Amino acid sequence: MPTDSLPDADVIETFLDSTVDVHGHGPPRPLAAALDDLAGTVVGAGAPVLIAMPNGTSLLTAFFAVLLHGGVPVPLAPASSSARLTEVARRLGASALIAPRVDARRYGAAPPRPFGDADLLPLPWGERRHYSRGEVILMTSGTSGIASGCLHALDSLLENAARHANAVGQREGDTVLLNLPLHYSYALVAQALAALVRGSRLVITGPPFTPRTYVEALRTHQVALSSLTPAAVARFIEQDLALPGTLRTLTVGGDRLPPAHVQRLLASRHGLELYLTYGLTEAGPRVTTLAAHREPPRRYASSGLPLHGVRTRLRPSGLADGSQELLVESSTVLRRRVPDDQSSPLVAPGTIATGDLFTIDEDGYHYIQGRLSDSIIVNGEKVWLPSVRAAAEAIPGVRRSTSRVHAENGEHRYELDVYVDQPSPALAADIKRTLYRLLLRNERPHRITVRPARTTEWHK
Repeated sequence: MPTDSLPDADVIETFLDSTVDVHGHGPPRPLAAALDDLAGTVVGAGAPVLIAMPNGTSLLTAFFAVLLHGGVPVPLAPASSSARLTEVARRLGASALIAPRVDARRYGAAPPRPFGDADLLPLPWGERRHYSRGEVILMTSGTSGIASGCLHALDSLLENAARHANAVGQREGDTVLLNLPLHYSYALVAQALAALVRGSRLVITGPPFTPRTYVEALRTHQVALSSLTPAAVARFIEQDLALPGTLRTLTVGGDRLPPAHVQRLLASRHGLELYLTYGLTEAGPRVTTLAAHREPPRRYASSGLPLHGVRTRLRPSGLADGSQELLVESSTVLRRRVPDDQSSPLVAPGTIATGDLFTIDEDGYHYIQGRLSDSIIVNGEKVWLPSVRAAAEAIPGVRRSTSRVHAENGEHRYELDVYVDQPSPALAADIKRTLYRLLLRNERPHRITVRPARTTEWHK
């Protein structure tokens, strides 16, 4: 399928009709009906539209309908609070929100109009921004901020999806299980869009992820290809379950997979094709892939070789240990960061600085060593700590905040110290309540401690 323009509506409709929504109710809603719902609304050409819906064909239908209508879809976590959605909408200049059961009063807006099994709420704020037809905004809260996104062209996302599908041997007619959150670029591009461009059948379930329901879904739907995060792999291994024989290919991305887990997966079923992938939203998103089942154990710690059409190189990180940062050159990197006041990862046309520290061996295999910036992995998801601290410092009465990272039972946790003039239980409760409304569950501090502001002098 060509990837130099928006896909034809009939192609998308056929893809959606063949998609299985495990948790859906009734047949999929026609794409034409969703387009009719957008007609005559505030969603004009290039207008950003927030889509905060659970995994399913309804989300994909809304995504493609907004694109075909001329708008710019912005997928978001369905658990996002009204405070979180308001912050993102104001920063991006969004014109509308599509989500289930929207309470218009929380946004100071008029009642929403029906949009299938969700609501379409025109947002009342005057400062709206417009982008270009065929563009998509993918949020990057894990690497650059709560309300920061990457502006991509859909055709470059489709190109990245095709490259990934080629790298992992995805075939036309394969059944692909999608159980990762669709608002993440890994699931949207490497699974949903890859199924579209390859002509595969998509089965959508989850989250949440549980090992037994995962295996049941693989078996019930005769799945040939599936993807997991390292955190999900760890949970699966703990249960000591068997992968069904129909599963030919498993891909893992989102963070490093320990070599011991690679060995366990390969030993769990003879003939399993296991691919370890590395990428980031700014790159569109996939960058490298390792065919672990074809490699010796000494390479199990590697994320592999660059995809076709992707070039990488290293530059000094500036750290005292002499480590080096990975640069990625590809036709699929973001067009720019949005909103425009965000720092750009672009260091040259088509080239981004990843913020990730790597080594590359003489055969070209890539090994991630850590991250240059102030982010951590919590429950398999990235948390950008400067954004959390900025959110705390925006609360009235807060003078400063600091974060401390520690490991607990092999998992990263962080604590937040918030400094105020006059600590009190009521103020501490208000700070926690305000932050919890804004942050997603995995972004929330393990502990919040309110301290008198004068003690911050010792930290300068």
